Amino acid sequence: MVNKGFTGITIRSMEMDDLKKVLEIEKKSFPVPWAYELFFSELTRNKYARYFVMEKNSEVMGYLGLWHKGTSFHITNIAIAEKFRRRGYGKIFLKFIEKIAATYRIKKIFLEVRRSNCIAQDMYRKYGYKVIKLLRNYYQEEKEDALVMEKKL
Repeated sequence: MVNKGFTGITIRSMEMDDLKKVLEIEKKSFPVPWAYELFFSELTRNKYARYFVMEKNSEVMGYLGLWHKGTSFHITNIAIAEKFRRRGYGKIFLKFIEKIAATYRIKKIFLEVRRSNCIAQDMYRKYGYKVIKLLRNYYQEEKEDALVMEKKL
């Protein structure tokens, strides 16, 4: 699926050739980044996984991971390259998710977010996500809690 917006931004399915750039973004975005093998497995073995990249002028600006199970989407990752952060690109991904959710008759979207990641939480709340649960020590290496957030469509 390719989604082209008026801003010159394209969102398309992630390909193996994107992994080098995706891993660079991943390492700068998360304290415990996913390894190549995990992304590889998601792209090649997980029948529920849907991964996308956002690009402009052939430059990968960010990526998005979803699991599609039944009538719900589980956001596994959203990350934007450092130089593009705080410019509304996360919002573009959230709108994209809702657009494709309509195609699949999705009724809810949920995700986990670090309790300390107030910037992401604020963005999700702004677009209708609500905290439904606290998961203690979800991020085990750092012993950090996660908030489970959900948006009903």
